[in-house]
Amino acid sequence: MVVQVEREEAERPFVDQLKAMGWTHVPGADVGTLDAGTPLLVDRLDAALRRINLLAGDRMPWMDDTDVARSIAELASVPLGQGIAQANFAATDLLLSGLVLTAPSAAHGGASATVQYIEWHPDHVGLNDFTVVDQLRVKNRSGDVSILDIVLFVNGIPLVAVECKSPDLAEPVRSAVLDLRHYAGDPIEDDERSGTDLPLPGGVPELFRTVQLLVAATGETAQLGTITSSPDHFHPWRSVSPESNSTLLSELPDETRKLTEQHKLVGVVLRPASLLTFVRHYVIPLPVETDSGAVRTVKAVARHQQYRAAEKAVRKLLTGRARGGPVLDDERGGVIWHTQGSGKSLTMTFLVRRVHLHPVLSEFMVVIVTDRTQLQDQLSETLKLSESDVETAETRTQMEGLLRDGGRRVVFAMIQKYGGGFTFAAEAEGDGDDRDVVAEYKDAERARKGRKRRQEAAPVPKFPECNTSSDILILVDEAHRSHTSVLHAALRKAIPNAAKIGFTGTPIMTGEAADTRRIFSGGPDRGFLDEYRMEEAEQDGVVVRIRYEGRTGEGKVRDKQGLDRAFEDLIRDRTEDEKATLLNKWPTERDVAESWPVICAKAEDMLEHWVRWVLPSGGFKAQVAAVSRKAAVEYHHALRRARDELLSELSEFKPESVQGIPLKDLPERLRYLYQAYEYRALLRRIDFVPVISPGAERKRRKWLHWTDPSRQKVYIERFHEAFPQLPPEPDWVAAAPFNVPEPDIPEDGLGADTPWSDIPTGEPEQKGPSKAAVPDPVHPESPIAFLIVKSMLLTGFDAPREQVLYLDRPIRDAELLQAVARVNRPAPGKKVGYVVDYYGVFEHLSSALADYRKTDVDDTMRSLSEEVAELTPAADRVRDFLAGHGITDADLTDLARLRNAVLSFEDETVRIGFDEALHEFLAVLERVLPHEDALDHLPDARRWGMLQKRIRRLYRDDTGGTFTLRRYGRKVRSMIADHLEGPEIEQVIPPVSLTSPAFDDMVRELPPREAAAEMGHALRFHLEERVRRADPEKYARLSQRLEEILRLMPGRFEEQVEEFEALIEQARQEDEEDPALAGLTPLEQRVHRLLDQLLEDTPGVSGGTQDMRPLVIDVCDTAASTMSKASYQGQHQDINSLANGIQNRLIRGGLRPTTSDWGPLNGIAQRLAAYAEDNRQQFLSRSRGE
Repeated sequence: MVVQVEREEAERPFVDQLKAMGWTHVPGADVGTLDAGTPLLVDRLDAALRRINLLAGDRMPWMDDTDVARSIAELASVPLGQGIAQANFAATDLLLSGLVLTAPSAAHGGASATVQYIEWHPDHVGLNDFTVVDQLRVKNRSGDVSILDIVLFVNGIPLVAVECKSPDLAEPVRSAVLDLRHYAGDPIEDDERSGTDLPLPGGVPELFRTVQLLVAATGETAQLGTITSSPDHFHPWRSVSPESNSTLLSELPDETRKLTEQHKLVGVVLRPASLLTFVRHYVIPLPVETDSGAVRTVKAVARHQQYRAAEKAVRKLLTGRARGGPVLDDERGGVIWHTQGSGKSLTMTFLVRRVHLHPVLSEFMVVIVTDRTQLQDQLSETLKLSESDVETAETRTQMEGLLRDGGRRVVFAMIQKYGGGFTFAAEAEGDGDDRDVVAEYKDAERARKGRKRRQEAAPVPKFPECNTSSDILILVDEAHRSHTSVLHAALRKAIPNAAKIGFTGTPIMTGEAADTRRIFSGGPDRGFLDEYRMEEAEQDGVVVRIRYEGRTGEGKVRDKQGLDRAFEDLIRDRTEDEKATLLNKWPTERDVAESWPVICAKAEDMLEHWVRWVLPSGGFKAQVAAVSRKAAVEYHHALRRARDELLSELSEFKPESVQGIPLKDLPERLRYLYQAYEYRALLRRIDFVPVISPGAERKRRKWLHWTDPSRQKVYIERFHEAFPQLPPEPDWVAAAPFNVPEPDIPEDGLGADTPWSDIPTGEPEQKGPSKAAVPDPVHPESPIAFLIVKSMLLTGFDAPREQVLYLDRPIRDAELLQAVARVNRPAPGKKVGYVVDYYGVFEHLSSALADYRKTDVDDTMRSLSEEVAELTPAADRVRDFLAGHGITDADLTDLARLRNAVLSFEDETVRIGFDEALHEFLAVLERVLPHEDALDHLPDARRWGMLQKRIRRLYRDDTGGTFTLRRYGRKVRSMIADHLEGPEIEQVIPPVSLTSPAFDDMVRELPPREAAAEMGHALRFHLEERVRRADPEKYARLSQRLEEILRLMPGRFEEQVEEFEALIEQARQEDEEDPALAGLTPLEQRVHRLLDQLLEDTPGVSGGTQDMRPLVIDVCDTAASTMSKASYQGQHQDINSLANGIQNRLIRGGLRPTTSDWGPLNGIAQRLAAYAEDNRQQFLSRSRGE
């Protein structure tokens, strides 16, 4: 039984490890059933409050019974009206900051006192009570009881909830997270079990008001999240630091030889003292943007590398030697190398919060050197608890003043790179992003000739000595950059005794590694303080892998011959003197890269790549890095033009003309049209937007809409938004795109600043003082699919929706590594990030990254061709696995042989092995589709996908017992879904539920062996779900009978079928619907049962009719209607108003008090209203007709 496996392999080892670390274990049976009113271990909280709240002088207790009761009541009554997340934030504030209690006991003697529920000081952790309860029963306000696997209480307050699942399930972690979110009263929307007859976990949000961490455990792995985390945002714990392997192994059974991820999470995060540190410093409110563009606050928790790095930094600050005397360089710092996209800004946030709440380090001034406002936004919110002042120095004068003042604060040095040095943000002069283009080309030329990059001496700004205190910490963002090292030189004189920690997201160049480590010192070893490389980040799902592809070679760009002739096209009609002038005036490469014919050719290829590779992956977006700002503007027009031409072709294209023809056999252009056809409604509406810096051209009011910061902000926000769900439009709809009109573009381009023309690009030059607003060329409702830049947004720009970077400019070293990392941010459905090179950067990759170790670069990105080469070996591993179990390709093409093949997977380990091999193959296929070589493997994917579907449906391994394509990538799904989900397939697969009317008829058509397997697994799934959720004792008897049949009748399939028929009938009778509930929805049935029970338990109310279904429907409609109103917030007065409405419905339905006392009837209405509030999402779904 799965339930037994969960207990033995996940739950019991989890509790045993906690006990070995000092937790007190109390079985749930000894605790009894906690009530929603006070879901706390009250006796333990009572004792802890008296023990930890002591008078400052004589350390004597001061709380009397009244103080304790008031404090407990305050914590237990945090309102849930705004939802569990807001209630949790409010309760967390109480736990971290304490309760201000007015008029405390006489023993205290003051007008008010702050009551602490937990002793946070690391020296007094022993005053707290750490209790773990397994199989905890909790009753919510509507009387439903839920049983939680494991809950960890500190001082009787629930801080951690753990859900355990069998590792043999297809997705045990996801299944655990879905249950946890149900228990918290905030279920995930895409729970496959919704709308089925499966019992779902009852919500007990009252318990989760104070819960800080959620853990999904399987025995092998355990993943960490919070009450706002979706399954995608739970993460494994793979670090042991700051503990040691030997410590953890000493707390486990002697036979344990290797630590699992569950061991590590329990041993590091849930160790009593560490848990308090973790909750106080590493769980924070974090504003995030939703798909709709709105901002909501989630509860974020540190990942293992963030916690590890911050704790190492704190330990170094405490144990390292400060500068002075024999110590010439401060030894309290170092360099933290965490790969791009792994959350360095949050690591800095956690570190600053940790420092300013530490009893020894809390008086430090922290100076953060950065050019990113994101850090300031995050820290300002999360430092509220530590009451740290946050200041921003935007000028040198401000910086000097803040450094002199010193003290406990955070100072942001907001700087901008300027030449080889830096300037403060407020002092920067905008000269556009073309100012260094000549230097870039010279640098690229040196790289091609194998020369090292020239190091230019940067001017060092002069700071006076401002503060000699050693209680100063400098944090430098992107520490590898030259301008940050220049600032360091300035700060070295201003604050000579400060500790220094540098953060970098890219490998440090070999020539500068020693210098960077010297700058940040860290002691004699001068190694990295912490490392978190790309390979580790990919394994954790923190980033997606990056694959690059060069499109400058033969056959890469469509109309390659036209591209080869681009420069000749550019000068064809010029005189010999003009040609000579052109050749001498500009570097040939840039001239070609900016030419209109070349940009048009590349724009067509970019659009085709995006439509075929990126759009099918889940509607992700693109960024173009152009050679100049002028080229960026021309790409805007060229991409629009390419889109218009595609739409024109699609208006004439008939997809039925190519149906039935394998994609790989279609001509390239027809294949493109076939794949683009379903996106034509979206293509009509999208736009391609330049975001560039202003330069000298602003005096002529040129490119104003692309350089205006306020418009840029709007464009970027719209780029972050998901594409709207647009249905395909009828063929008769005009093909004109959904954009504002723009002038026709001449065949030779915009004619801007060409060597033979003085005609300016963009808007007409404005004469005189007129400042008329320039109309926005982007329609306000156009989704932005491409951002086009020169240098802006290539570093420090986090856009999870961006999946591809089209590179059409020379770029090298750290800028190249940072630019390609724009595409590695994870998002649902995003399996890989692409970098497509149109400039030839990757043809000279060894030169472009000559200053880095090859192993460091290989960690960051690899060629797409390497990925394609992995496809055939991955397919061979699946084929070999199946062959090892006697299954050939021929067995999967015949229905009878397919059914027989499915029976070979009775052993769970065989199913797991097949899933792993197939997952690896499909993951590679997703990353390389629609590459030509990938199309050859689609028949394999379809056959094996069908086999997996049959296996999942028979053995009911998936959540809800159904089969879902969710784990497949979007491109794979679109290619094979029709072959897996067709109605002719569904007609021959028995339904999952044995209560389905079609179950018996379909099983009768099967041979005895298949029928016995189908009936046995349907029974097992049906009973396990009910043992877990409904009536364990009743259904456990039937489960025992099922196992007895299988044990006593091995191989006797006809006899098994007879026995199973009787057992299925018995299970159905146990589950039989009450005739009084006929025709009611599952929600209405539950309300009917509750009302029945309330009438039975409440004397003093009469008038209940034999058929209460109309009354129940009326009550449900009233609750749904009331709760769907914007004014309903779930506050106490809202619930009372809802109860009044329900009471009126009860009266209309014939219920009356038997005396003059209306209290009993009001009590029934209050219980029904409480039930509705506990299940608000279901009633809201009802109001929407779902």
